[in-house]
Amino acid sequence: MNKVNIINKIISYDDLQLTERIYVGNDFCQLSLNEKEIIKLIDHYKGKKQITLLLPFLTNLGIEKLSDILKQSGIADNNTFEIVFNDWGTFYYLRKNYPKVKLVLGRLLTNQKKDPRILNVLKNKDTVVTDILNKQIVYLPELPQSLIDLYHRHSVETPELIKFLTDNNVYRIELDNVVWKIVSELPKTIKVSLYYPYLLLSVTRYCGLLHDKYEKICNKDCVNDIQKLSNGFYLKGNALYHKNDVLPSKEDLESNNIDRIVYQTL
Repeated sequence: MNKVNIINKIISYDDLQLTERIYVGNDFCQLSLNEKEIIKLIDHYKGKKQITLLLPFLTNLGIEKLSDILKQSGIADNNTFEIVFNDWGTFYYLRKNYPKVKLVLGRLLTNQKKDPRILNVLKNKDTVVTDILNKQIVYLPELPQSLIDLYHRHSVETPELIKFLTDNNVYRIELDNVVWKIVSELPKTIKVSLYYPYLLLSVTRYCGLLHDKYEKICNKDCVNDIQKLSNGFYLKGNALYHKNDVLPSKEDLESNNIDRIVYQTL
């Protein structure tokens, strides 16, 4: 099992002894992509560690940052270099301009059912779903097995999509460590990365709505503002997370082609 760390500052090689690959960047906000720091990280670790550039969904501003990173770092020619994309516009830009770069389908595009509050409903133990403040919001009947099975799966299973990914040099997808069993049917050619221990539940571009602080220019204050909510939920920046520190069994990891654990800290 390959262990990966997401880093956004230079750390000692002693702390990366068990890490073959590092992720630089993030998958939640393009305004938090610091191209100068990312280029510095790539230059520092290039040739010493395998590198993956982790991207959120990008607007034109983010595409400009991505272009600067790739042109100035020269990393695109490295055959171990990867880019995780989380929107199809970024995919189009990369395939058009960097057709040989290895691409990874990010966890914003693999469409898992993630909300941990539904776990007891799936087990048919509860008929009520509560919000993060423990207020009752939905009453549900007993669920049919077909719907329960759907919650265990993700969207990257159709032959058409798998062929599309393979034809476009997308050889890996990324998943979150949901609180129920992951079930999928993937060819062995599609490898899977699993984020641990935080599930990325949702992101928004309306950061002020989350933090009650609207400003015309982003000052990135929210990046260091981590709010611990009830029942294992965390709000950081423009993203909502849930902590699940229980990994799937070895059998489940193998059956889902999971050969990489991406360790994430908040």
